[in-house]
Amino acid sequence: LITSDSGETVKGDIEYSGLPGEFSILFTMTRVGKASLEVKYQSSNGFALIDDVPQSIDITPADISVENSELECLVAKDVTQSEGSRCVLSTFDAFMNPTGSKNNEGAFSIYASKTGTNTVTSTKATHISGNTFAIFIKIEKSGTWNIEAKYFSNAFSRQSSLTLLPGPLDVDNTMVSCNPKVPAISEGTCEIEGRDMYNNLVIVSEEVARRFVGIVEYRSDSSSKDEHSFLPRIIPSTEITTGKYTLTYRSPSKKSKLSVQAMYRSSISATTLVGIKPMWNVSVVPVDLSKNESVVSCFQNRIVAGTQILCTVKAVDGDGESITEASYASALDALITSDSGETVKGDIEYSG
Repeated sequence: LITSDSGETVKGDIEYSGLPGEFSILFTMTRVGKASLEVKYQSSNGFALIDDVPQSIDITPADISVENSELECLVAKDVTQSEGSRCVLSTFDAFMNPTGSKNNEGAFSIYASKTGTNTVTSTKATHISGNTFAIFIKIEKSGTWNIEAKYFSNAFSRQSSLTLLPGPLDVDNTMVSCNPKVPAISEGTCEIEGRDMYNNLVIVSEEVARRFVGIVEYRSDSSSKDEHSFLPRIIPSTEITTGKYTLTYRSPSKKSKLSVQAMYRSSISATTLVGIKPMWNVSVVPVDLSKNESVVSCFQNRIVAGTQILCTVKAVDGDGESITEASYASALDALITSDSGETVKGDIEYSG
């Protein structure tokens, strides 16, 4: 009978060895511990011990089993974390005894795979203690990765996964694109595509949107310049994984040339703005009025000299829509001439 301080107990198989007076005792222990072997013989008074002191045998763990060993990974804060994600290997033998030592460090490797992306490998394992090892893997592309561990060339049966977030917005990798032509008295738009230092699309948020500043100005070579309020604003996409923000602004009423640029600051409290390239040159295209539907009306055909005269313009664009933008007044020009030789310019304002 063989007993172990692991709690395991087995009976040995006894057979004649073929040598004079020698019998073989065969047994297998699967749990690590200190085993004691007691051999009894049948005496006239029943079974008695051959040895008063049992034979002691240390049962040690077997080699690492990839079937039973475990892999667990702790994802990094995001792809920019310098050391990457930390994976822990817990190694066991075929009988689930903890096994492994510092001597096994060089035998481990882990592989990160993702559809459409090159596999990332790490082989720098460190023995923590007992049967546990740590290995870091640096992955620069965001998304969900499948993680596989190997002991020499044999893959662990248990795999893990990591879902990595992109890092913060990087101005050098972020792009802005604008419509090069925008109708007068309409909304101009530009799309900002935010990317991190590894070119991953960033996570869209209201907080990041507040770090952008849109700057819209008349170009120096614009034939028309006035005190128009462009009112640029940044709108974050409702799809947070797209990295997209929209810069909108009000276009002026006259044909003109604009420069449009998105600026960014590293934090809400930062005072330095960095330009996102490229800066766009935008042409404002005047609105064509419908001659059939646009009408000029003067309600007084006789008036005393020195009295203010009121006329109106019903402005309708080519799509049949009435123009309701007050700033369109600056795109209209009213010249009044008289056979008396008098010429004046009328003041035009939106009636509301």
